[in-house]
Amino acid sequence: MSIRTTISAAMPRAAAWLAIGVFAGAAAAGGNRFKATGPDMGAGEGSELRTPLQFEAEAQNNPLAGSQVLFSRCRRAPFDAAGLYLPLAGPERDAIVGDTAFAFPDGSTCFNPQNEQNVVVNPANDRHLVTSANEYRANAHVAYVSMNRGATWANVVLPGWTRDTGGSGLFGLLDTCGDPVLAFSRDGARLYYAGLVCNFDKSPRQISGVAVAVSTDGGMHWEAPVMVSSAASSNFFQDKEWIGVGNDGTVYLSWTRFYQGPRGAGYLRSPIVMASSRTGGKSWSSVKEVSDDAHPYNQGSQVGMAPDGTLYVAYEGSAAANLAHDALIVARSVDGGTSFANTEVARVFDDADCYPLQRPGAQGRQTLSFMQFRINSFPSMAIDPSNGTVAIVWADNEGAGNCGSGAPAFAGTTSNQVKLVTTSNGTAWSAPRTITTGAADKVYPSVGANAGRIAVGFYTREYSPLPTAIDRRCGIAEIDTVTGGVVLPADPARRDAPVCMDWAIRSSTDNFAAQTRVSAQSSNPYIQFAGAFIGDYTGTALDASGKAVTVWTDFRGNPGVTKPNQDTLLGIDY
Repeated sequence: MSIRTTISAAMPRAAAWLAIGVFAGAAAAGGNRFKATGPDMGAGEGSELRTPLQFEAEAQNNPLAGSQVLFSRCRRAPFDAAGLYLPLAGPERDAIVGDTAFAFPDGSTCFNPQNEQNVVVNPANDRHLVTSANEYRANAHVAYVSMNRGATWANVVLPGWTRDTGGSGLFGLLDTCGDPVLAFSRDGARLYYAGLVCNFDKSPRQISGVAVAVSTDGGMHWEAPVMVSSAASSNFFQDKEWIGVGNDGTVYLSWTRFYQGPRGAGYLRSPIVMASSRTGGKSWSSVKEVSDDAHPYNQGSQVGMAPDGTLYVAYEGSAAANLAHDALIVARSVDGGTSFANTEVARVFDDADCYPLQRPGAQGRQTLSFMQFRINSFPSMAIDPSNGTVAIVWADNEGAGNCGSGAPAFAGTTSNQVKLVTTSNGTAWSAPRTITTGAADKVYPSVGANAGRIAVGFYTREYSPLPTAIDRRCGIAEIDTVTGGVVLPADPARRDAPVCMDWAIRSSTDNFAAQTRVSAQSSNPYIQFAGAFIGDYTGTALDASGKAVTVWTDFRGNPGVTKPNQDTLLGIDY
């Protein structure tokens, strides 16, 4: 059955279910630094971090936080002021229509966030754009569709995915667990949506699943989802899936399967696995492992097929020679996924000594200096359909502080940068190349490739204004736990740190020499989730003429329409 539901329709209850854990910064037993979504509040409360309200409560109730704690700025004036930012202009587009508000316990309100995007362009119609995001307005998976190159958008709820969106059978027991991803078939006739579903009911009722739905009208209506794989989440957890469509229409789905031990007693391994469908997503093959025994701990895969039929899966994993180090690994198949050869393409510098950890009240994950949102170095991969070039980007902290020294913790100031590798045949790879410049942190890059051009979008801190005692728009602010008042950080380094971010893009047109600032204004990531979550990936796609569309989580909201919050923004035609 195909049903269209818009997000403006009233949903049965608020989106209190979105699970968002993935990457552990601290080393775990056996060297496994990758971690699935699970009960990880950071203070032993045994409840998954899912919503802005839960982050807020955990930050303020955490006894390790001291007398000052971070908070979500949308709770407090003047940070939530409607006139804080100028209206969006030029090539910026907000994909969110009809945003809704939620209330904090103190009576203040904020608009519901959307974060963690990718974007696709219809190969048969470059005016047809579709993006996705974690959606907090409802317990639902949602697609954001534009038929006019981003001028207007429809927000479409995918039916049948959760207990609140008409799910039947197993789906009637489940909630959205995030990680939305999209892929068009090569002729643009079919659009696929992959996402996670789960519940955190008491064991043995816990369930974790990865599912796929298809639309035959470009995302305006969707068929019911098909479960590709599900398991008891206390023993296994499915995480970070990605979807791609082969030249013959075969659909490939890769993801991480976390083996967590009996009743979640301890992580054993996290292989990258795959299933495929030759029936347009109606039925799926059995699940097979893509990663090999030399790489037991992995996360963050992306899958795609080159014009010559070579299938690629890029992921991050612990290096075979030293499980405390990480590597960009590429699995290559020339027989349609029957067998894979795994190659460590590059060293990834995100060791346990490469980043500071989040402050108390979050998840103890890696972050950037003076920031609170968790980061990762998972790869973003694009394959140019015109010439078969494979481009992969990631961000890491090589050369900053004591990163890579083997020390027990990071010392110094982060200077995260975007790196790129390419290949024309999957066997000979370019040396890793840093394509960004300057000391300011860059993070969460995404890459697109088409018409012989490569474009890379990424966050950067380099445009952030310096905070002052009077103007704290780009500074850290905290709450006094005794008085409840807003105070400046006691540490002068934190007090004076510029933390606003922008979205920027570089491309192969000039060999990545020039950088274009896409966002019109810098914005502060502490706006929601007490600054601890902005999503785990972003998106960039190129159309057949080589023009780029890029999408990210912005922190301005939609100025003039909503107060500041996390919104899905796009830059068109770069």
